[in-house]
Amino acid sequence: AVVLSFSLWETCSASLPWLLVLRSRWFRPSCTTPKMLNLCSNGVRGSTLLLRPRAVVRPHSASTASIASELSQGYSVNNPALSRGAASTPTTLTKVPLRKSAEKKNNPNSTIDFLKEIGLDDSQVEKMVNSHPRLLRSNVEKTLIPKIRVLEDFGFCGSELISVIASNPLILTDVSRDSLLGKLHLLKSILGSVENVLTAVKKGKWLLYASLTSRLQPNLELLKSYGISDERLQKLVVKSPKYFSSDPKHVQESLVRVEQVLGIPRESGMFLQGYKAMFSLRKTDLELKFELFKRYGWSESDVLVMAKRLPYCLLISEAKLKSGMDFFVNKLGCKIAHLAARPSLLKYSMEERILPRYAVLQVLQEKKLMKKIPSISTAMTLSESRFLDAYVRPFKDDSPELYEAYAGKKLVDSSVQKGKQ
Repeated sequence: AVVLSFSLWETCSASLPWLLVLRSRWFRPSCTTPKMLNLCSNGVRGSTLLLRPRAVVRPHSASTASIASELSQGYSVNNPALSRGAASTPTTLTKVPLRKSAEKKNNPNSTIDFLKEIGLDDSQVEKMVNSHPRLLRSNVEKTLIPKIRVLEDFGFCGSELISVIASNPLILTDVSRDSLLGKLHLLKSILGSVENVLTAVKKGKWLLYASLTSRLQPNLELLKSYGISDERLQKLVVKSPKYFSSDPKHVQESLVRVEQVLGIPRESGMFLQGYKAMFSLRKTDLELKFELFKRYGWSESDVLVMAKRLPYCLLISEAKLKSGMDFFVNKLGCKIAHLAARPSLLKYSMEERILPRYAVLQVLQEKKLMKKIPSISTAMTLSESRFLDAYVRPFKDDSPELYEAYAGKKLVDSSVQKGKQ
C-alpha cells in the first residue's frame, strides 16, 4: 500500500476540491468545530465555503453525484470581496469579466463567483447551492452563460433577472437552453407581455421547467371549452398559475364537480371561482368540509347556497368559521340561512374589518348620530373608502373619538401588514 503523508495529502487536496470531501471522510478532525476551507484553485482569493463535519461514509459508496451533494450541503457562502454589505451590482452578461477558473469544469468557486458577479447576493447564492447541489458542478461557460443570455435577450434584466434566477434555480441545471427559450416564448404568446411572464414565473416556478404542452396548454383548452374567456384565463395564469399545474385529468374532474356537486352552471360568473375551490379540494377534502359546516349547525342545502354565491368560503379554516359563528350567530343572533345568503361576512378578517366596523355602529347608535343605523351586512361589505365617507368622516366633529379610534386602528393594522411584508 502506498502511504501518503498527511502534509502531502493537505497539499494535494488544496488544489483538488473533490479531495477535500475524501479528506473529510478519512481524516476527520478531532474537534467538532466546522473547518473553513478555501477551494479557490487559481491563485486568487475566492469564495470561502464552510464545510460542516459529516458522518463517515465508506469510500466505495462515494460517487460523483454524492460528492457534489456533500460539497453543497451545509455550506455557508462568504466571499470577502463580495460581502452582503457590498454585493456586486447587476450588469449585462457581456460585461461580466470571466476568470480563468470559469473556464474549468466542475469548479465550485467559479460557479459561486459567477452568480455573484451577475448580481446575486450571499444569501441568495447560499440558498441556491444548499437546495440544488448540482449547481456547484455546472460549467459556467457552457451551461450558465447561455441560459443567462436567453433570459436577458427575452427581456429580463437587473433585479428582474436576479429574481427569476433566485426563485427558479432549477432552470440553470435541469432545463436545456433551447427548452428554456421555447418555454419563454410560448408563455409570452399566451400571456401577452414579458411583464406578465415575469409575474407568472415568480409565482409558478414549474412554468419554466415542467412540460407546458402536457400541463398548461391542455388545461387552458379545457377551461376554454367551459366558456372561460381568454382574457380571464390570462389573468388567472398570471395571478395564480397553480390552478394550471395539475394533470389535465384532475382539472377535468374539478370542472365536472363544479356543475355536478356545487350546482354552479358554466354560464355563471362564479364558475371560475368554483373551479378554483374544486381544484384545491379533492373529493374526500370536500366531504370533510361539508362535515365541518354541519358540526356548526349548517345543513347541506345551507352549504350549497353559500358555495353558489361565494365558492371561496369552502376553503376557510375551521378557526375562521368558528370565530364567524361565535360573532354573527352567538353574539348578534344571526340565522345560519342569513349567513349562507351573505357568505362574504365569513371571509372578512375579524380583527381588521368586522370588529372595528361593529364598534363604529355601536357608537353611532348610542349617541344617536344617525336616524337609521345600517345593517351589519351592509356595513361590512362596503369598501373602506365608502365606509369612512358614510359612517366615520361625517361625524368627526360630533364624535372625534370615533374617528380617531377607527382611523388609528386601521392605520396601525396597515403599518403592521407592511412590516410583515
